[in-house]
Formats: sequence, structure tokens, C-alpha cells
Amino acid sequence: MARSEEQFKEIRDQRYEEISNAALKIFARKGFAGTKISDITSSIHLSHGLLYHYFKSKEDIYVSLITNVLDLFNQAIHEAEQLPGTPYDKLYWVTELTFKGDAGVALDRHMLMMGALHADFLTEQTKQMIKQRYEASLRRIGDLVKAGQQEGIFKQGDHMELAAYYMSLSQGLMLWNAKGLYPINVTADMVMQPLLASEQA
Repeated sequence: MARSEEQFKEIRDQRYEEISNAALKIFARKGFAGTKISDITSSIHLSHGLLYHYFKSKEDIYVSLITNVLDLFNQAIHEAEQLPGTPYDKLYWVTELTFKGDAGVALDRHMLMMGALHADFLTEQTKQMIKQRYEASLRRIGDLVKAGQQEGIFKQGDHMELAAYYMSLSQGLMLWNAKGLYPINVTADMVMQPLLASEQA
């Protein structure tokens, strides 16, 4: 029986995800320069030719992964903004989401982003796109912090600095646990605590 167009699309989408997941792990561990197309294809038993049906180049895979990471984070913040409750409740939800997923995947995404922000091989246009999307996420976190300040939930101060502190703490805890030296049982309460106004703490 001939496959339907929907079946072909499903197979294509699954293969795209398979390539993306494999590439994420390898780029995060080896960096862009240290990664070869053959590293990706051999890890999932895929021919070079078939990979090029999905991506034009190694850089295309890399940029697609970064765009996907940024879109996922922005989508999470957007969903949080639509939730009922206080700004604290919304940011708490984002924090829980950050730490309840696969820790390995979260770390790979973070390592990919850190490398991309300082990548010399990317065009200025691409680097600006990454920076603008990253800053957009930070601004939205900052808006939640500012709203929380207005309600007396979060401490006073530059709301963007507090947003940067929040994101740095989240990422720092993730990186620390990846070292495996003295793992910390990270909770949303732990990450949120430094933002709270003294009467809320």
C-alpha cells in the first residue's frame, strides 16, 4: 500500500528530530569546529546524502538548533504570561519547567547557546538574530520581575539586572550539577528566593 502524504510528513519530521537531537549532543560536547557531519550521521546511522535532504550545511544545522532553543524558551515565557496568578506564580512555573526536564538536554542547549554567542564563524546577521532573540527573552523575564516589584513581591532595584541575576543563577546551578562534584537538589523555591522582597522571604 502506498504511503500517504501525511505518513511521509510524519517520517520526515521524525527524521528531522532525530538529526537535531544527535547534532545537539555532539555540538554541545565538541563545539562547532570540532564537529564533523560524519559525527552526526554515524551516530544515527544516516547517510550524508540523506542528511542534506533536511539541512543545507553544518552551519544550517547549528543555526536551526539555536533558533529552536530560543523559540522554546520564548514559548515557555509566553505560556507563563497567559497563566492566572501573580508574576511570582508565572516565573515560578518557568523555573520549574527549566529544571524538571532532561538535565542532559538542558545542559546541551545551554552549552550550545554559550558557544553561539561568541562564534566567529557565524555571520554578523546571524549573531545579531541570536542576540536579539536572547535579549527578547531576558526582557520578558524582566517584565515579570517589574510586575512583581509593583505588587511588592520582588525586591526593588533594576528589574533587568534582577532578571539577568535570575537567569545566571538558573544556568549556573545547571552547570554546577553537570560537574558531578557535589550535586545540588535544585528547586524552584531556591532559584526564586533571591528575588523576593524582604517581607516576602
